[in-house]
Amino acid sequence: MTNYMIRRVFQMMIVVLLSTMAIYMLLNIAPGGPLSGLRLSADIKNRVTDQDIARLSAYLGLDKPLALRYLTWLIGDDWLGADWVYVGLTQFKQPLMGKDNQPLYNIDRDTGEKEILYEKARFWVNPGPPLFNPTYKLWVWGTQAEQQETIDVPDPVNPAIKRTVTTDAYLAETIQVKPPVTAEPPADVLLVGEVRHIEGSRVVLVDKNNKHYVVLTNRETVYSFPEGEGKPVPEEGVWISISWLTGVDGILGKYSQFNGTNHGILRMDFGTSWRISASQPVSELLASRLGNTLRLMTTATVLSLIIAIPIGIYSGVHQYSKTDYAVTTFAFFGSAMPVFWFGLMLILVFAVGFKEWGLPYMPSGGVALLRDAPPGSLLDILNVTPQSLADNVLHIVLPAAMLSLAYMAGWSRFMRSSMLEVLRQDYVRTARAKGLLNRAVIYKHALRNALIPIVTIVVFQIPGLFGGATLTETIFSYPGIGRLYFDALGANDWPIVMSILFITSILVVFATLLGDFLYTVVDPRIRFK
Repeated sequence: MTNYMIRRVFQMMIVVLLSTMAIYMLLNIAPGGPLSGLRLSADIKNRVTDQDIARLSAYLGLDKPLALRYLTWLIGDDWLGADWVYVGLTQFKQPLMGKDNQPLYNIDRDTGEKEILYEKARFWVNPGPPLFNPTYKLWVWGTQAEQQETIDVPDPVNPAIKRTVTTDAYLAETIQVKPPVTAEPPADVLLVGEVRHIEGSRVVLVDKNNKHYVVLTNRETVYSFPEGEGKPVPEEGVWISISWLTGVDGILGKYSQFNGTNHGILRMDFGTSWRISASQPVSELLASRLGNTLRLMTTATVLSLIIAIPIGIYSGVHQYSKTDYAVTTFAFFGSAMPVFWFGLMLILVFAVGFKEWGLPYMPSGGVALLRDAPPGSLLDILNVTPQSLADNVLHIVLPAAMLSLAYMAGWSRFMRSSMLEVLRQDYVRTARAKGLLNRAVIYKHALRNALIPIVTIVVFQIPGLFGGATLTETIFSYPGIGRLYFDALGANDWPIVMSILFITSILVVFATLLGDFLYTVVDPRIRFK
């Protein structure tokens, strides 16, 4: 059993890795990416510029090669261009300092308590080009290089097409990064421009006349960043130099310009939302919706199991009885019934219809009241307090009922078929021939083996406990993971979509392993050696 589990764990790791590849590749090659249509605006004021496209591409990681984009989504991009790695069980942590060189605090609105904010890092980048971003303004002091440099410049008419040009190059001695907006450059400044592209130690600048230059940096170049940015590696802790590998002049130096703060999904960093809740971490969005989904899906699953399994057993034991015909009819109706249609019918009858008929009506959506209950509603008659347990329970009745009926229809049918097959086995006939009571034959000998198909179905409900029921949550405006997934797809918010698919794929693999283990519990004939 132990050897089997070890093999399955390795198989799970491979399957999860392949699933991440499929998720990332399919969403990246799909038409209508996040930047599609940005250039199609007819309004000149709302039309994006080349600088906006470059900034958004860098923000979303679309400026990276496809393979590197997948790798950084998986393990992060904070190591790109890094000169140091912190050796420790946890990340390096130090208080986040403000412009007055005092620690920054987060103040709790309810209690007024102050909590020091910390900056954490596993990798550290020395001041230099990896910390530049497109549209950063630079002042450059230095000398002109003897030889010119060849670069690729976007065509002014069609920026998607690039043309190769030869331009002047300059050796940078000092670089002022993001100087004050209102400040005038000193007279001895050699170049003034915006960062358009970075490749290793080369920085491509474009001035106000749209002329391109190449700035060549080296280890002697001095950088001046705004307060709090471009700091040297901390003296505290143990840091090991890895500049030979990932630094600007290292083996992977050509990728150093893609340095960022993302830690990757394998380090539990799912990125930030782009459209649904701009700049909010995806993990916070998922956490805010997960509780609602777990309540809904757990209620529907437990209720379905409590009802469907006994009904399936009774229907299988009493084949062709009136109850069996009724269960079969219900199963056919539940399997053929569109979920979205049934949900709308529940809202139409118990929310809209009851209200028109003067009956206490149910809430048609949401997870809790935001204000006092509407007059005449069931919530008002029961004098339910907003945000209370009773409020949550009444809001979950309709969506849980819809899911439960859909699950019960299928699960009872599976239980009936499995029970009928087991009751025809020889060992069941033998047990009856020994004179055992019919109840003992059914529950002790037949039921355990009949549960194997149900175990397979139920364990694969585990991913559903996280992912939620997308259609159900959408119809009832229920703020769960399923509704979040639906909204993210409509808004092209790929970080949310990929995070939900990734977590779901892990839960599917885990459910498969759990099912194999439960087989040995319900059926003593199954042993993994």
